[in-house]
Amino acid sequence: MNRLTPPLKGAAAVFISALALAGCGSGVLKNEAPGPAAQATGLNPQQARITDESILSDRRTLEAVQLRLRRLNEAGIPQNSYPLAKAQCWLDTAKSQYHENDRTGYIEESMTEAVKIVQALEADKSATAGFDTPLVARSSMLRNDLWAELSAYKNQPATLACNARTVACGEVRLVRAGHANEQTGWRQATPHVQMVEDALRQAKTEADSCLQTAQLAPRAGQAGVATVAAASAGQVISRQTYVVLTDTLFKFDKSGSEDMIPGGLQRLADVAQRLKAYPSIQTLTVLGYTDRLGTDDYNDKLSQARAKTVQTYLESLGVRSASVAAQGKGKRDPVSKDCSTSASREQQIVCLQPDRRVTIEVTGVAR
Repeated sequence: MNRLTPPLKGAAAVFISALALAGCGSGVLKNEAPGPAAQATGLNPQQARITDESILSDRRTLEAVQLRLRRLNEAGIPQNSYPLAKAQCWLDTAKSQYHENDRTGYIEESMTEAVKIVQALEADKSATAGFDTPLVARSSMLRNDLWAELSAYKNQPATLACNARTVACGEVRLVRAGHANEQTGWRQATPHVQMVEDALRQAKTEADSCLQTAQLAPRAGQAGVATVAAASAGQVISRQTYVVLTDTLFKFDKSGSEDMIPGGLQRLADVAQRLKAYPSIQTLTVLGYTDRLGTDDYNDKLSQARAKTVQTYLESLGVRSASVAAQGKGKRDPVSKDCSTSASREQQIVCLQPDRRVTIEVTGVAR
């Protein structure tokens, strides 16, 4: 009996294995239970994942962890933080395998890794968590050379400030490759290996850019002199991104400073406090985004106005940068998933919430 044996009914049908749909994966899939440490995830037992109710319950459990990650980001932990990125990638791979109806324990054990990191960050936002990468669900150890390259980047703080997310997700992807190899053979592992190879090329580009930024002399201004002095003193150029949901930042359909919500103002104040701790900031870019509802022109103007309001507010709090920009991206680059266009408008508004956001991207000298 393989992991696809239980019949799928109703909404559960969307979780049919992608391998079966693709007609690949001729090997016999191993059906093994999760280890004891991974059984307390809140997910339904594997044998119960055949009804709409159990699958919807599991979706809520997975999304609850996603919400905790979002709140950590909103509390000031940047997306390019290695621990936050590692937790997100563990959660992403758990979700992906849930959609493939994996019954090997991979889902539970990956989710456990994500939750461990989340708990550590919730206790201490500066916690060093997730730097170990276990081979969950008895995955194979593939490509020692790729593991060594990822480890080398992970142990270089000067460049990890720029490629942390790429490195963290590369490690999780390599575990996923080992899982595919163990379950269905090398041929099914190769796409994941290819993604890790691509990630390492990206990590090198990001690392090289990080080092070049630290070495480049700014073109003009006293702020440039301060940056060169800081870099020569061994300080690290850091790239960080902060995300604030506009639903918690502005009143509905508004964009002015008088329309900002107290909770959102506090989040921006927290971000400003972190930014003012930089000895110098080279670039500060504020990007506004909307969801897909409404016309392109309307969304472009609304997102631009919100980005400009946030930029001005950060400046009023004392945030200074050699280069500042505010840009409206409208409905471009959505991050929400599985939001049906056939759902009611109210349901779509709720589902599309992650798309309505303002990101604050900063490059500067970290302490």
